[in-house]
Amino acid sequence: MVLTLVVLAAAARPAAAHLLVTEVGYDPLDETGATAEFIEILNPGPTTVSLANFWLADDEEAYPLLVNGPVTSGVTLQDFVYRFPAVSLPAGGLAVICHDSDAFLDAYFPSSRMAGFFGQAGNQLLLEITNDGSADSVPAMIDYGSNPAGTLSMANNGECVGLVYWDGVSDRVVDHDWVCWLTLTFIPNKDVDYPLGIDGPDPGFDESWFLEDLGSATAAPDAAEGSSIHRAALAEPSELASGGNGEGGHDETSENWAGWVIGAHSPSVTTLPVVGVEPGGVPSAELRLVSVGANPFVDHAQVRAALPRAGFARVTVHDLAGRLVATLFEGAAGAGALDVTWDGRGAEAAGLFFMRLELEGESRTLRLVRLR
Repeated sequence: MVLTLVVLAAAARPAAAHLLVTEVGYDPLDETGATAEFIEILNPGPTTVSLANFWLADDEEAYPLLVNGPVTSGVTLQDFVYRFPAVSLPAGGLAVICHDSDAFLDAYFPSSRMAGFFGQAGNQLLLEITNDGSADSVPAMIDYGSNPAGTLSMANNGECVGLVYWDGVSDRVVDHDWVCWLTLTFIPNKDVDYPLGIDGPDPGFDESWFLEDLGSATAAPDAAEGSSIHRAALAEPSELASGGNGEGGHDETSENWAGWVIGAHSPSVTTLPVVGVEPGGVPSAELRLVSVGANPFVDHAQVRAALPRAGFARVTVHDLAGRLVATLFEGAAGAGALDVTWDGRGAEAAGLFFMRLELEGESRTLRLVRLR
């Protein structure tokens, strides 16, 4: 059984549309009725992204067939394919897709209910699988094939969750973001196009074939019932940038998810930054300096500099008095992402420090807290 967050498109999209799965929340109770399970996705880019051509799925063999319309048969038991309604996710926004909004609020916001969910810092969006009308003001997902109807099951014995996009015309869906935990058994299977290929609704009659994704990823840890797994950074380690069926040719089945962490449920809350570049290094519209790892940190701080243009760049660390502690980078840099790591060298003790980014007369500063 595979959990997949599916987004459908034919050409590479801008960095602003590089959505990421950031948390998978298992049901804290059971799956015998309406559950509180949820999937959280983040829009880390600087502009609003329409979700109208995104799909949520839990069937690695069914979702590539979306190009031929709703999947009316062949969906595995307890699996599903759902389309997002015509809603948008703002820059820095978090979308939470739950099974049933009442069960979700009972579990995570029992007293404050919707006011508590939307009262959190940031931009939240809540959607549900249950199609119970508009009285609760929670948009419903569109059923494209589920078995049984209204299924959303993420039993915590190993699943996969992914994002996929389709432009509504082309022959193939494009993987957007994935995470598998405990096992890779349910990683996407693109053999569905063999041997005849897939011909979508575009004017042409020629079939297209999916590339052979490697499936060489490393699974995330498995959380016990009542907890969830969380993305620890915006970076996608070990992911190949060519030869795959993903965004811009990425192979979404090659990422190392071992860095995901197990923690308490925290729907629509994340410490991950909003940046102007995607992991591939598309230039930002402005100079930025953001943490992509833990902050406060113990062993090392991971920071990403987003450079809107090429030039001479310098990244340094200073103490509270402004004294130079360490120089992490100094030299010519291209537009895009510049990743730096500080392991505490140069500092005599734990405490508050400032990382400074300079680019051609412009600068940005980031507070870092080093723990003992």
